[in-house]
Amino acid sequence: MDFKYIAILVALLLLGFLLYKEIKRPNKARLSWRILANFIAIGCFVLLIVPIKYETHLQQHADEIILLTAGTHPDSVANLKGKKYALPSVDLKNIKAITIPDLSYFLKTNPNIQKLDIYGYGLDPAALEKLKGYKLSFHPSANPNGIIAANWQGKLKTSDALTVQGTYQNTTNKTVKLLLKGLGKTADSTTIGAKSNKIFSFKTTPKQSGKAIYQLIALQQNDTLTKEPIPVQVGDQAPMKVLILASFPDFEYKFLKNWLYENQYPLAFRSQISKNKFASDFLNMDSLNLNQINASTLKKFDILIIDEDELAAISPNERASINVAVNSGMGLLIRVSGPKALTTLSGRFNRFESPALKDKPLNLSLIEDHSKFKPLPIEQALFLKSGEHDQSIIADASGKTLVNSSISGAGKTLVSTLSSTYNWLLSGQKTDYASYWSKLLASAAKKRTESLTINILPQFPTVNQKIRIITDLAASDKIPTLKMENIALSPRQNMELPFQWDAFYWPQQSGWTNLQINQNIEPIYIYEKTDWQTLKNQQTLNGMREFIKNSGVTENNTQLKDVVIKEELSIWWFFTGFLLAAAFLWYEARILTV
Repeated sequence: MDFKYIAILVALLLLGFLLYKEIKRPNKARLSWRILANFIAIGCFVLLIVPIKYETHLQQHADEIILLTAGTHPDSVANLKGKKYALPSVDLKNIKAITIPDLSYFLKTNPNIQKLDIYGYGLDPAALEKLKGYKLSFHPSANPNGIIAANWQGKLKTSDALTVQGTYQNTTNKTVKLLLKGLGKTADSTTIGAKSNKIFSFKTTPKQSGKAIYQLIALQQNDTLTKEPIPVQVGDQAPMKVLILASFPDFEYKFLKNWLYENQYPLAFRSQISKNKFASDFLNMDSLNLNQINASTLKKFDILIIDEDELAAISPNERASINVAVNSGMGLLIRVSGPKALTTLSGRFNRFESPALKDKPLNLSLIEDHSKFKPLPIEQALFLKSGEHDQSIIADASGKTLVNSSISGAGKTLVSTLSSTYNWLLSGQKTDYASYWSKLLASAAKKRTESLTINILPQFPTVNQKIRIITDLAASDKIPTLKMENIALSPRQNMELPFQWDAFYWPQQSGWTNLQINQNIEPIYIYEKTDWQTLKNQQTLNGMREFIKNSGVTENNTQLKDVVIKEELSIWWFFTGFLLAAAFLWYEARILTV
């Protein structure tokens, strides 16, 4: 039996019992009023459970529906006439609409629908692809407030700086403070004015290796508006093969050689004893002949460190081999100590002298992220001029360049005027010494091609939503083995790019998880559904506007038809009637009969 019939039957039995009690009551005063109040109370109670529905007629387009998407404001659709349909992502607390679990299925089962009036932020690209051929009318919501664009490097080396860039859209009447936080402290911050959009760029250098999660936090006075995760993987710098050619083994070379050895860098060190006589050391690598520097020798190394005196002393053929090796991708770091260039290789960088500050340490900073080193207890008088095609790497407190770089073919050439960085080690500043040389080596070293590249779509893979995994396997035609959360995936091969494979997956848990491709393990971060919601809404809004603009669909006028719509009478009327009737019965029994 249907529930409403059970409710009516129970209500009739209860009404009969109440009427029986009223008739049997010795005090017959106001009997008719009490009987009427019982009828009203029981009737209204039943109508609270079984609401009254009625039909109404409305003149509207029979082939048109109103579709509500995420971001729909109740006030914007309150006065719309006709049936309203909503996607599951819409909050229906203050909106009366019919939920459509699957828009594509709904449209196929209702072939008479030809036009959609879309409200809110719109539909994602996958849903829009299925609406080709339909007439669309878009009524966008106001632009969302918050971060509407963001980008950063997901993978870093220990010497790399993390750069977080994006746009904040402040639609409020108050300023917003945006912070980049990580590892328990604020790395960078900026302020966004009221009613304005601002492009921000934050930089920081992670001090640890492994997986980390930074956060972009938006504050407005004492309120936290957003807190968005920024997952980052910091990997150890792959040991690069270093060749040092020294005119004489000074303290700078001595300390650098020890540091490279302790950090497992393969190192070949050659110093000149006398004319055409050399002493060589090989650390973390096998020995080879360094008496004559040629192309085959240089191919074995990622970076060459040489002082300008030694560069001038070697033969023209050796300098030519170095030039060819740099153009082919090898890095070159030249230490200069005089105001005049001794070779054409080092002469590409202009230099100048400036009076040294007596008894004052040298304050250096990394130009890329403005991070500062501890003071270096030396007096520096030689500096470099930055040309149009140069990139400064290290500068002093006044902005004068001490380490400069320039692209040479496929490689890079660096020039440094710093001759005594070992003073950091003598004063106990091991971290600054390591950061300085790690940055220089990483900036100059030969770039290595990755044998495996991975791309995850969408930009923010979210729990319980479909993601696409695209991988390029440069040196293999075999079907790769793909596993996500220990679940085997079925890869597809790209017919035009046979080295490219893709697969689909629905993540079950948020946070860090592992993607296995053959024998390689790649950490992937899965976001919560609420993460980066403002950015996703803005992307949906932009995509919807672009689709409408490029669709070329013209809206034809169709005839109005009489459409029958079922409405439901508000239950508040019955609740009020039940409350008044029950209050009268209580008041009559407790007060009037006394």
